[in-house]
Amino acid sequence: MSKKRILVVDDAPANLRLLSEILKKEYSVSVANSGEEALKIAALDEKPSLILLDVMMPEMDGYEVCLRLKARDSTKNIPVLFVTSMGEAQNEARGLRLGAVDYITKPINPSILLARVHTHMDLHAHREQLEELVNQRTAQLRDGYIDTVYRLTLISEFKDEDTGTHIRRISYYTKELARQLGMDDEFCEAIFYASPMHDIGKVALPDAILIKSGPLTDAEWRNMQTHTTVGAKILEGAKSPYLRMAIDIARHHHERWNGGGYPDGLSGEAIPLTARIMNITDQYDALRSKRPYKPAIDHANTVKIITQGDGRTMPEHFDPDILSAFNRVADTFNDIFLMHKDEE
Repeated sequence: MSKKRILVVDDAPANLRLLSEILKKEYSVSVANSGEEALKIAALDEKPSLILLDVMMPEMDGYEVCLRLKARDSTKNIPVLFVTSMGEAQNEARGLRLGAVDYITKPINPSILLARVHTHMDLHAHREQLEELVNQRTAQLRDGYIDTVYRLTLISEFKDEDTGTHIRRISYYTKELARQLGMDDEFCEAIFYASPMHDIGKVALPDAILIKSGPLTDAEWRNMQTHTTVGAKILEGAKSPYLRMAIDIARHHHERWNGGGYPDGLSGEAIPLTARIMNITDQYDALRSKRPYKPAIDHANTVKIITQGDGRTMPEHFDPDILSAFNRVADTFNDIFLMHKDEE
C-alpha cells in the first residue's frame, strides 16, 4: 500500500529538511518553500492527505495560504496543521477560525509531531468514511423515494393510452432545457424528478374523456382542465423539494405566456418558471406522440409548429427566452424522443 502524502510548507530550508526527515519513514513527503508553491502542489490531482504549514513566511503568510486552501472545493477538506514558534502561539485562535485543525510549536519534538499527525490522519480518514456512508444512505433513500413517486405517477399515465414512456421523456426534456437556460445543478435535478408529476391529476378523470377518439364536448373539456387543479391539490402540503416543485408544474403547465391558458389565465413571468419549461416540453412530446384523437407528428414539423405556429399552437404561447432555448436544443429533444420511444 502506498504511503499517504504530507505537504510541508516552510520558507526555511533547514525546517523543511528537519520535518521531512521526521516524517519520511511513515509518509511520502512533498515540500514547498512559499505559499504560492504550496497552493500549486495542493491543487494537483494527487492531493496531500495533510498539510504542515509554517505561519511566518514572506509575501504570503500561512494564514493567507490556509484561507485560499479552504476557499477551494478541491482542497478545502485537507487537514492543515500550523507550525509556529512559541512566541506566535497567541495567534492560534485566528488559525483555527480559518479552518486549521491544530498547531504544532517550534522547536519541533519528533514524537509529538508524529503523534499529532497520526491523530489528524485518523480523524480525517474516519470523517471521510462517515461522509461516504451518509452519502450512500442518502442516495438509497432518495432513489427509493423517487422510484415510489415514479410508480405512483404511472397510475395517471396508464389511464392515458400510449403514454407509458411519456413521463420518462419529460424528465430528460425538462432537465436539458433547464440546463440550457443556465439553471444550477440543484434546479436541474429537481425538475428532472418533479416534472413527471405534471399530469398526476388525471387520476380523477373518467377514462371516457382520456381515451375519447373524437373531439371533446364543452363539458368534457372543462372536466379535462380540472386535472391541473386536482394535481396541485393531491401534492399540496408536500415537504419534499421535488413534490413542492411539482405543485406549480401540475397546476400551471397549461398556462400560456400570452395569458390564454388555464386554469388561472396567468401570463408572462406570473407563470412559475418550472411550469413555463414544462409547457413547451409537454407540447413537444404531445405533438410527437400518437394519441387516440391524433396521429404522431415528426420532429421537423413539430419544431415548425412550436416556433411558427399552426393556429392551435402559436409561438406567443411560450416564454420567448424558453422558446429560444428550445430552438438550441431541439435536436437533443429528438434524440431523447427516439431513445425513449413508445413501443409500437
